[in-house]
Amino acid sequence: MELDHSRLEDAMDVELRGAHKEASDLRQKLHLQAQEKIELESKLVPYRLKVANLEVAIKADATKVENHEKRSADREVLLRKVEKARDDAIAELAEAREEAKKIAAELAQARDESKKAAEELARAREETEELKKQTQELEQSTAQVLTAGFDAALEQVSCQYAELDLSMVSICNEVVDGKIVPSED
Repeated sequence: MELDHSRLEDAMDVELRGAHKEASDLRQKLHLQAQEKIELESKLVPYRLKVANLEVAIKADATKVENHEKRSADREVLLRKVEKARDDAIAELAEAREEAKKIAAELAQARDESKKAAEELARAREETEELKKQTQELEQSTAQVLTAGFDAALEQVSCQYAELDLSMVSICNEVVDGKIVPSED
């Protein structure tokens, strides 16, 4: 039994040494893995920092994108307003052109009418001048006829009443208060 016991002790010793060796190997592996982890962590820290910085940059960029999208939407609204204003202005311009054409036609017609009226006015002035000349001629002719008639009447009165003094009798004199006086004209 003692022999068994000794074999058992030897076997346990071998196993214990094996377990120690295995534990030592595992510690060694654990230590190496811990070092690898530390090395990886040291490598990861800059990446985590970069990731954090990138996340901040992404948030800032997202804000910028939102602002750009809002400005873009505002610009689209403004562009639509400008396009509408342009279209309205083009329509008003077309209407103004049509109105200008109408006014130009009316102006041309008014010029024609004015030209005709000027021609008629010139003819009327010529006719007026002609009528004035005719009136003057008629006045002169009438005056001559009147003077000749008056002179003929004086001759007849002088012939019939030779004893009368007709020296004061003239076509230009007037009778005032029963006396013959020269006319004030």
